[in-house]
Amino acid sequence: MRGTPAAGTEPRMTRALLLCLGVAACGNAIYHLAQKSVPAGANPMVALMGAYLVAFAAAAAAAPFFGLPEGGAWRAQLFSAPALWLGAAVFLIEIGFLLAYRAGGGLQWSGVAVNAASALLLLPVALLVFREAFTPARAGGLALCLGGLWLLSRG
Repeated sequence: MRGTPAAGTEPRMTRALLLCLGVAACGNAIYHLAQKSVPAGANPMVALMGAYLVAFAAAAAAAPFFGLPEGGAWRAQLFSAPALWLGAAVFLIEIGFLLAYRAGGGLQWSGVAVNAASALLLLPVALLVFREAFTPARAGGLALCLGGLWLLSRG
């Protein structure tokens, strides 16, 4: 897979990587605040369409800064299997959180619970498909995820 480290290797914690993770963390915080702020009477699908419109406009504006594909590459990239899977996943994440917050999910624990559960679900894929390293430190981190999920489920 292009853009990812070779199987069994780990990326070094560089400034660029830290910057990217910081951007993602800020975006994640804004995301949860925005999701929690969608009015209860709002149609969730209309709210998501508005969010996707903003995301589409931002991606379209940023695309030239990441290189311009030649010929029909735009179409090939827009409708590639990973792009379609990503779109489906984004929709499930969006509607899952929006409805969870409407059902009483807390801002302080909903994101943590979902991320910990995702880490556990992704473990077999990371190990078997992407051949990522599984270290004692990672095992400890996953044990903490399980403990955290147990504590979060107790209220």
